[in-house]
Amino acid sequence: MDLNTYITNKFKNFNEFLETHWHDYPNSYKEIQTLLFFQSYTTKELSEKFEINIYQSLKYSTLKHYFQKIEKYIDTPPKQLFPASFHRPYEHILNEFKYLSFYQEPFEFQKKIIRIKETFNKISIPIHSHEIYSEILKVLNQSFDFLADSDVSIEHKIKLIYQWQNIHNLETVVAYTSLEKIKTTLQHYQQKPHIDYYLNLIHLGENQRVEFKERTTDLLTNRKSDKWAKACFAFMNTRNGYVFIGVSDDLKIVGIEQEMQDFFNNSLDLMKRSLIDKLAHESHKISNIYSTLEDIQIHGKTILVFKCNKADRPLYYKGELFMRTNAQTTRVPPELIESFREAFYC
Repeated sequence: MDLNTYITNKFKNFNEFLETHWHDYPNSYKEIQTLLFFQSYTTKELSEKFEINIYQSLKYSTLKHYFQKIEKYIDTPPKQLFPASFHRPYEHILNEFKYLSFYQEPFEFQKKIIRIKETFNKISIPIHSHEIYSEILKVLNQSFDFLADSDVSIEHKIKLIYQWQNIHNLETVVAYTSLEKIKTTLQHYQQKPHIDYYLNLIHLGENQRVEFKERTTDLLTNRKSDKWAKACFAFMNTRNGYVFIGVSDDLKIVGIEQEMQDFFNNSLDLMKRSLIDKLAHESHKISNIYSTLEDIQIHGKTILVFKCNKADRPLYYKGELFMRTNAQTTRVPPELIESFREAFYC
């Protein structure tokens, strides 16, 4: 069990104490405060940020031991972790959000959003404040774009507004859960133009600029496959193109969920990092310049999209040169490598 799982379990166990009985259980409440501190403050693995063995956390009923270890890294007095310059306008914004659901007429709704954003622009926080405040400001700013978009239904807007109501008291588990839900909603909203674009590419089928791979491991042998990597190198050697992972040859969106669970500990970040590292290793890190990897949600499935740009030099994969011709990834024969160089790089 890693530290994140440990903290999550603690949240579940003490949620009721925090919400209703914390006055009767001050020691448990203090423990929850410590856990919340870790959740909102730590952005990296503890082992990386503070050189702490995270597995030692299992030996303690609370995280006071770790809290004492990181206190020396915090040079901000506790009172400054809760700046009034943030909370006063922030509370005003949340109160104004409560009444937005009454503005059904689009013009009035938009006008109200503009006035609320004027309050948002007045928020200031000390440089050394708790990182959670900067995160909330970022998400709140993105929420204004979502709420002002006339293409978003009023039902979805009101749902987002209600989720913001839960982020009033930052010492509750509900606050952090709602913040994650809001971030997910906004992420999908920001991805929509990309999703429409990628759906159009998928509907066109495989061609000189598009390649589909259902998975990065062989379904029969359960071994890693490099067909997707060869396709990426072919595009980088020939022309800009896209390699979709999680889409079958018959244009069916199958997603990467099963493969992610079987081979990558159900971690999207681990799978993405593994694929990026694979290309980087085979190209001596040059592929990082000419390719990007994006994950998107389509029809409830997660797919990966490698966007490959043509390189300014031939990129070899395991000593061989690949190119894209007639919607196929092909190896350039040794006797044609020189003419290939002249055709594509001169």
